[in-house]
Amino acid sequence: MKRILLVLFILLIAFLVTAFFVKVNKNETLLYKMQQWMTYDKTDWENYEHNKKLLAAVTNESAMTDVVAAAPENDLYPVDTNRVSPEFKALEIERIKKADFERLVATKLAPDHEDAQIALIHLTDRKLTDVIINQKINIKVGTCYQNPNISGYYRCVSCMILLYNREKKDWVEAPNGENFMKNAYDFYQTSEGDIWHARELSMQIPYDYALVAKYSR
Repeated sequence: MKRILLVLFILLIAFLVTAFFVKVNKNETLLYKMQQWMTYDKTDWENYEHNKKLLAAVTNESAMTDVVAAAPENDLYPVDTNRVSPEFKALEIERIKKADFERLVATKLAPDHEDAQIALIHLTDRKLTDVIINQKINIKVGTCYQNPNISGYYRCVSCMILLYNREKKDWVEAPNGENFMKNAYDFYQTSEGDIWHARELSMQIPYDYALVAKYSR
């Protein structure tokens, strides 16, 4: 019995190692595809398919060659490519292509809406509190991705967020008055089960079209 278990264990390890190297397409390994099928939900698949279409749209565009060098390499924040000028859209799609978002790992070990809102209240030194009360705004958080930049913390994820107007039943781009909010942040825990904290985004993540669609009127 022990010998059978040992053989099965060795075969499993051999399969996982092989899956890590076997590519099902240019950017994805068999192991990555297995992880997708085991962990992705409907929202994750919608984001994945949208980004795949964006990448495919520019595969054969020779005009892209002239603008690649001008892409904002240090800009981590997600951008809605449907709402920008054609020139900027080309730059953004190239930036997405370089980021290789297919390798990001979506995670459910992440803050919920309330956790994210409390974390951002502390990060903004409670400026967000006035917006929540006076402008009837709540924070909604979308798909989160594992962030290896844990900086000594227990867990770190990167997520896009949006501002949801409770009265209008629709999302808004920014608070009235001073726009002190970004559309994505890192969220981290100092230990297992600890409260979530927020910090500036440190990893490039895709625009969460499913999140926006969910909270659009």
